[in-house]
Amino acid sequence: MRSLLIFIIAINIVSSSAFAQPARTGKGLNPLYKPISVVQRLSYDNFKFIKLLRASIINYGGGEAEFDRLVDTYAEASALYFQNRLKESASLFTKNLNEIMGVAQQIAQKYRDDTSKLHVDIIKMNVKYNVKLAIDGKKSNSASESVISGASFGLRKANDFFDRSRPIKAMIYYRRAKKSCFRLYKILGLAFPRKFEKDVVDNRNQVFVSKKKKK
Repeated sequence: MRSLLIFIIAINIVSSSAFAQPARTGKGLNPLYKPISVVQRLSYDNFKFIKLLRASIINYGGGEAEFDRLVDTYAEASALYFQNRLKESASLFTKNLNEIMGVAQQIAQKYRDDTSKLHVDIIKMNVKYNVKLAIDGKKSNSASESVISGASFGLRKANDFFDRSRPIKAMIYYRRAKKSCFRLYKILGLAFPRKFEKDVVDNRNQVFVSKKKKK
């Protein structure tokens, strides 16, 4: 319901701002400061980011309370726009964006730590498996090397985005890297650990619901 609400707000702002006039000074248009442009851009971007981050926030962040806080700030900034308080609206939308990026950075750090550990663990697992095959006189599975290579690429890409302060983009690649890592269990014919159930659901950008909560 909240996602639908902010979607409606975003659409209304973008469409109505097409007819709004940018801030003026005594010397005419001020090209350096146009609150309406800030509002128009961030009403769209912030909505997109909030929607994209919902599952991650609930799974690994501050939960529903943190998600609701971001939505509430977004809604307040939208209300200021419709009251024609453009400077205040632009300021609050900017604050909202900073809060969103702050939350995303924290979750991306969690993704980075988890994915890096998982990556090391599956490499060790694959090496041990291949050593056992060699002892038994069997050939190693080339598919496992391909999966590890894909996971390594995804992790490097994610770390690059993370280091350049692009946490949301980094999270996408951390998820891809984890997905590649998880494939190794099936390739090697090993049981998939239950501790990764939340990660699998989160990789689909869905909220994880434990079996205890389902009952």
